[in-house]
Amino acid sequence: MLSIFSPDSRFMRVMSRAADLILLNLCYLLTCLPLFTIGAASAALYAVCFRFGTAEEQGAVRSYFRAFRENLRRGTGLWLVLLLCGGTAALNAWVIYAMPGPARFLAVLFAILLVLAVLIYGYAFPLLSQFDDGVWHTLRNALILSLGYLPRSLLIAAVNVFPFLMLVRDPYGFLQAAFLWTALYFALAAYVNTFLLRRVLAPYLTDENTEEE
Repeated sequence: MLSIFSPDSRFMRVMSRAADLILLNLCYLLTCLPLFTIGAASAALYAVCFRFGTAEEQGAVRSYFRAFRENLRRGTGLWLVLLLCGGTAALNAWVIYAMPGPARFLAVLFAILLVLAVLIYGYAFPLLSQFDDGVWHTLRNALILSLGYLPRSLLIAAVNVFPFLMLVRDPYGFLQAAFLWTALYFALAAYVNTFLLRRVLAPYLTDENTEEE
């Protein structure tokens, strides 16, 4: 019987993965600080998480910064497009909803566009991390997959937007959980999402990117 502190024990493997995620989360937050680099940071985060448990798994921090550099240009372009579309939809929905009269119902249209942008976001950066496609090709594929696997897409979106919804609905609770966001949440969310995305992307991933049995 393996000791609980043996390197091959389940407990130590879980602790090792948790340490990887904490390091990744800190790297992600640091590289998101200029804000316009959020796209490259998100792609790098998924690139590392998809390699966990595969033959390609390497040092988390080194792999992260290598992927960040590789995805800087495309990731930034993709993020700016999604930010512009999502931000415009959110602003219009908020402004129109505040207007009196039947015009308020137009806010529903922009709310749908905002939800669509969030769904696309859930696939865009995982796709960017795995495939050498251009921005518009990645957006098109993200749109097709997000609508084609809608129940799964809604779950991915819920994981991604949870802290932001909490910030809007309960700012005090959000601040109380500040340690969680800083230490673990974003890397953990990407790690969880990779399990939801593997089955969707499995037909297109190479053998090296699939999880080892």
